[in-house]
Amino acid sequence: MAKYKCPTLGDCERANTGEVFERAPGEDLKCPGCTTLLEPQLSSEAAPKRPVALVAGVAAAIVLLGAGGAYAYLKRGPAEPVVAQAAADAAVPAPQQQAQGGIAPSDSETAALRREGEARLVDGKAAEAESAGSKAAANEMLKVAIAKMAQGKLDDAEKEFEAARARAPQQPLVYYNLAVLRLKQQRTDDALKQFEAAFMAGFEHFKEMDSDPDLDALRADPRFTELVKKYRPSA
Repeated sequence: MAKYKCPTLGDCERANTGEVFERAPGEDLKCPGCTTLLEPQLSSEAAPKRPVALVAGVAAAIVLLGAGGAYAYLKRGPAEPVVAQAAADAAVPAPQQQAQGGIAPSDSETAALRREGEARLVDGKAAEAESAGSKAAANEMLKVAIAKMAQGKLDDAEKEFEAARARAPQQPLVYYNLAVLRLKQQRTDDALKQFEAAFMAGFEHFKEMDSDPDLDALRADPRFTELVKKYRPSA
């Protein structure tokens, strides 16, 4: 089973003690102490070492800055140099097409958001750190929601989607995957509204959308074809 830890150092006793949680695929990934989304752990051989004193110091800075959600990134230690990450961040791959339908954010995109949050935190830019942290958390919630949707747990998936939208209301993939959920719920009119919301938020992944099996029944609907025609960039 995969191993996880709670990232909310300073605000959760489970995180402060470094407790490790083992979860099988499909199991709840929320911390039993504070309900924050757990973060996956690297193996002990690959996990980077970090000074305890540094973590404590940054945790104290978070309290002083009132950074809110930015504390979710403390467990990863000091931010990597922005210059060293420039090339990697510039080559973020496309979102991950799910075999069961839906489109999840890429792991590289989420990792880049974490690095941005860490860098802003070290720079003392609490608001920017919190914003990047919220976007990264929303991406993780989207993955959980898509997995639940694939398992047929539509109510649970909807709760995760709504939580992700609260964290990152400008993330187009939140609305796109909500639209897929509405299709599974036989709510076509509502699905079309969510698709338009995704397009208006800057949705760019039309290639992945073309191969999403959950949209097959909708492709002949003239309302959908007109909507796509309106927002899809011309070749």
